[in-house]
Amino acid sequence: MIRAGRWALIALLVTARPAVAQQYLPDPASATAGFEVTGYRFGQNFGVRSLSQWAIPVAVIVPFGHLTVDAGGWFASTTLKRIEGFEQTVTGLTDTQVRASYVLGNDAVVVTAMVNVPTGASELSASEYAVLASASSSFLAFPVNAYGSGLSFTGGAAGAIRAGDWNVGLAGSVRLSETYTPFVDPEGKFTYRSGPEVRFRSAADRLIGSSRISFGLTYSTFNDDEYATGAGKVGVYQPGQRLIGEAYLATLVGRTAVAAYVWDYYRWAGDSAGVSTRNRENLLAAGLTVRASVARTITWDAGAEGRLSMPEEGRAMLLEIRTGMRIRATSSLSVVPNVKAAFGRLEEPAPGLGHGIRGIGFSVFVRQSF
Repeated sequence: MIRAGRWALIALLVTARPAVAQQYLPDPASATAGFEVTGYRFGQNFGVRSLSQWAIPVAVIVPFGHLTVDAGGWFASTTLKRIEGFEQTVTGLTDTQVRASYVLGNDAVVVTAMVNVPTGASELSASEYAVLASASSSFLAFPVNAYGSGLSFTGGAAGAIRAGDWNVGLAGSVRLSETYTPFVDPEGKFTYRSGPEVRFRSAADRLIGSSRISFGLTYSTFNDDEYATGAGKVGVYQPGQRLIGEAYLATLVGRTAVAAYVWDYYRWAGDSAGVSTRNRENLLAAGLTVRASVARTITWDAGAEGRLSMPEEGRAMLLEIRTGMRIRATSSLSVVPNVKAAFGRLEEPAPGLGHGIRGIGFSVFVRQSF
């Protein structure tokens, strides 16, 4: 799923230089770790009183000439508190993703292969699974929205060419998944196997004076998912197709870098046994970020993002404001602390029934280059 604050078009196929560029030079090896906490509190008449999560990410990137290998995962803890007093916390590792990318020539084409290693949660209790499902919302954008999804393999390729003043890119990927057991209830194990996913992405960007403008469009389609319960029930679920459109503008105002972006995520409703699951989703967001140097080794970052969720029923709005620093402690060590606050409202389908949303978060990331 897509995450808040990361919606700018930074995909390789948008930013890749054309084949006539200078000799390819890989980024240095690096390791990143950090700590991130996000919490939301809801109106007193909403069924959920609060939902919070802290997470520790670890990622390593190692280049071998034109081949780059990276791996990453999280250790996370999610807590759900209900209005009637129920409280439950789920803590553990997430799946680990290992990826290899190979650059052909002078970075006009990149091929990738990724394995999702199932080191995360599986065979949870039904109540534990409900806690993690509550944090899977793209609207709230928790650091970790899924602890585990089973073993899967993804292969893809991306290419970029020069077309006049534009860089134009195309990318495609296929993901194949194995069966896993997300939870176990009184009837026994619930097993699930996601159908193959095919994803296509197109993008274009260009310079206009000192500004850069970018556009992207991503389409995902899925084959049937299969599931089975301990009671012997077997079924098929057809996930809704997904479409993501993005636009991004970056410019300089004096010595301050300013970027504005907008994206829209649309998911068609799924289908189970020929019946719509009524889970159609449309999530629209727009934001503005600024970055300015305040000292030789310190850069100030700030931003605001508004999100509007329009599912099949109801509506939700959220405004998130953040500020932070990028501190270059040494030539190879960077520290990035951030704080954020969010304000919003959730409207239920029943007329006049709404609930306030208040959120706060903090993160700090440390990156060491080698």
